[in-house]
Amino acid sequence: MVSEGLKKRFKILLLSLLLSVLTVTAHATTLSPRNGTTFTPAANEFLPYTSSTTLSAGGCIGGTYTWTASGLPTGLNLNSITGTTNTITGTPTQSGSFTFTVRVSGSGFLCWGSSVTNTYYITVNPRCQFSGGSTGSISFTIDPTLAGPIYNTVTQNVNFQCGPGTTYSYSLLPVQPNLTGTRNTIPYTLSAGQGLSPFGQNTSDSTLIPLLTTLSQVLQADYQNAYAETDNSTETVTISWTGPAAGSITATVNAVGTVINACSVSGSPSLNFGALDAATNAGGATATVISPTIMCTMGDAISVTNNGGLNFSGTPRMKSGTNYLNYNFNSAGSMTGAGGTTNIGGTGTGNLNLGATISTGALDNVPAGAYSDTVTITIDY
Repeated sequence: MVSEGLKKRFKILLLSLLLSVLTVTAHATTLSPRNGTTFTPAANEFLPYTSSTTLSAGGCIGGTYTWTASGLPTGLNLNSITGTTNTITGTPTQSGSFTFTVRVSGSGFLCWGSSVTNTYYITVNPRCQFSGGSTGSISFTIDPTLAGPIYNTVTQNVNFQCGPGTTYSYSLLPVQPNLTGTRNTIPYTLSAGQGLSPFGQNTSDSTLIPLLTTLSQVLQADYQNAYAETDNSTETVTISWTGPAAGSITATVNAVGTVINACSVSGSPSLNFGALDAATNAGGATATVISPTIMCTMGDAISVTNNGGLNFSGTPRMKSGTNYLNYNFNSAGSMTGAGGTTNIGGTGTGNLNLGATISTGALDNVPAGAYSDTVTITIDY
């Protein structure tokens, strides 16, 4: 049998063990680095980032940790939502100085429901990036007979974005681009410094800045004597910016110039025989000519036809009331375009050579009157 003294000693020992269990203090979850730390290095906008500053949780014996963050710039987040260590990672699309919080909660032996929240700081340096590709294209439709300048259309634009406060500039290579083909070299100006300011500051991370506008141009003096063909050019545009994350990005701009066969006709052409009589003009007459001005694309093969006039009946005829006067109409049947600076509507080799005559005896027995006709000339090019 157990003596009364032994029983008393066992009860005292058991009570001592229970008191020891009851007085154990649960461990608190810890988080480092300390509250108020600035994460390094600074992130650069639009570039992948992982902080070298590492977050570490502790305090739980054999437990697990759950992480959350609030206030990080767009594109950055915690690398993981569990584990004992963590970093800030991602690709930031928002620049500036940011204050954010990190909360870690422990779950495990002696740390049930324990959590800690620290406040931290991070900087994202502004920079620029393309949005949707870095190759653009423009085109010109060039009519050498038109007064200039001729402006482009944008067939594929290039957009870029820069963080607020980023001062950017651009440069072109070659400085003077040319549309070139088999026979043409036509200078053009990309944007002409318009639309894309040489220096600028963006106001929003998300604002897209169009690189190309419809203000690129070709001057009349440079295209008026061009041949009909398709000419091409490739230009490099470099956008540079200053600041802690200074750098540059490069776009390629392809330009196409299509020189078309075209003709323009101006003026008020006429054929005037003046006052005629059968006696004085028995041997015929020749009209005084006012020629049109005709400009056609250099080298263009041109055919010329006419409808014979309003009163044609085997020969052109002028009409006065119900009376007719036969005459002869003549012009070149073909010409070659000489560009936007040379008129081929006049007289001489390669010109329209418009004219009209009345043959000998054609005025005999023709009643007096004011005779006229209208002839339509068709120029095909």
